[in-house]
Amino acid sequence: MKHRVVFLDYEGIGPGVTPPELSFEHTWIRHPYTAPDQVVERLKGATIALTCSVPLREEHLVHLPELQMISLALSGTDIVDVEYCRSRGIKVANVPGYGSNTVAEHSVAMMCELLRKVSCYHRLMQQVHSGAKNAKNIYFDFPIRDLRGQVLGIVGNGPIAKRVGELGNAFGMHVIFNDRGGRYQGTNYVPLDALLERCDVLMINCPLTEETFNLIGAEELARMKPDAVIVNTGRGGIVNESALIDALEHSRIGGAAIDVLEHEPVQPDNPIFRLIDYPNFILNPHVAWSSLDAMRTLINRSFANIEQFVRSTSSGASHCEETQ
Repeated sequence: MKHRVVFLDYEGIGPGVTPPELSFEHTWIRHPYTAPDQVVERLKGATIALTCSVPLREEHLVHLPELQMISLALSGTDIVDVEYCRSRGIKVANVPGYGSNTVAEHSVAMMCELLRKVSCYHRLMQQVHSGAKNAKNIYFDFPIRDLRGQVLGIVGNGPIAKRVGELGNAFGMHVIFNDRGGRYQGTNYVPLDALLERCDVLMINCPLTEETFNLIGAEELARMKPDAVIVNTGRGGIVNESALIDALEHSRIGGAAIDVLEHEPVQPDNPIFRLIDYPNFILNPHVAWSSLDAMRTLINRSFANIEQFVRSTSSGASHCEETQ
């Protein structure tokens, strides 16, 4: 069988990353990006779909009877209607754990920025240089806090969360994890309410599920210390964005660093931009996963998932098509 492989959004793997050659006989088509209303048209006749971020929902899949496999170049599966795929016999493969180090490092970098204010003081020096601010002998414009001795509360228990915990321990922080309703046991696992009340840094490193949607809302934020900070590199929708905006605007928490939003890609009219000039707020466009090292691992493993799926059915030469 000659497979038709369609890569819906190859711009998602970033420059400097070269996909490996597929060894089996196939037609290869790639698109820089695919909008939701283009999915069905571009996947017509495809037997294998590869996507970094383009959702594949039942409304698309019902029109794609030849589709046999979806390879996700990401760690989760929430952009695909997995139950529908299971009922149709469509194989769904992802790449769990590829970003355990890069996302953890980005999470800690955001935490360091919130507490140490490195970029805030750099921008202040730019203002001094331009004449917008007067030079002073000592600057106390942005309060700086040490990481050592702080309580790092982590919501999550996967590879990323555990790596964040290792890095927190290396800083001398007291690391605790949410026990997810008693699912996890140990001296450093505590109920969510206790974690919120104790932590100086709340780190979100869990997947988005029905259970975790809006897990951190107004009530949960109210339980936190007024100078505690939040870092979310997990998924948008876990932290209620309206509640977070309100808490920051009224100084009920100490700060927030957000790499993920409920609606992505972020648009200029998103209410989150009300916070964009706050010195205790950081917004990134879902880039924690995207180190060059991690992207190479991601694309190699997503192609390996395709190879594994078709290994027993076909092999041979390939033909490549590209669209711009």
